[in-house]
Amino acid sequence: TPYFDIDQVQSLHGRAAAVATGVTRMNPDKLVMTYQGDGDAASIGMSETFYAANRGEKMTIVMINNQMYGMTGGQMSPTTLIGQRSTTGPRYAERAGYPVKMAEIIAGLEAPGYVARGALHSTKYIMQSKKFLKKAFQCQMENKRFSFVELVSLCPTNWNILPKNCPKHV
Repeated sequence: TPYFDIDQVQSLHGRAAAVATGVTRMNPDKLVMTYQGDGDAASIGMSETFYAANRGEKMTIVMINNQMYGMTGGQMSPTTLIGQRSTTGPRYAERAGYPVKMAEIIAGLEAPGYVARGALHSTKYIMQSKKFLKKAFQCQMENKRFSFVELVSLCPTNWNILPKNCPKHV
């Protein structure tokens, strides 16, 4: 028995918003979402994410932000914080620039219908994030507009800290 009775399409890294644009335009009655990491949505896919939001495409992008390229060894990502260590060294603004603040960038556009940032480090914030996701999907279904939810997530392995200390970092 499948856990979800859904259709699924996979795309190349960074191209989820572009593929989702095609899916939603061909199936405007369907709920369309992407599930992306910060390295995907805020780096290689930044242009696709930004312009899908700016056009108000009928989709929801859920970006999991652990401030690292977690699947490739813990390198600095566009969202790595100032002073935060990664396998490619700590982030210094004068060398690597400032962290990209995706929720603020998307919220500054006129077309999106809903933008939120949640965190996944405690039950209280997980429940709040669940409400954010529900609102994002409702916005897409009712207003037929773009929504974006950034969820700050733990990454103890690549942060090189004990899991019990991760909530404080978040």
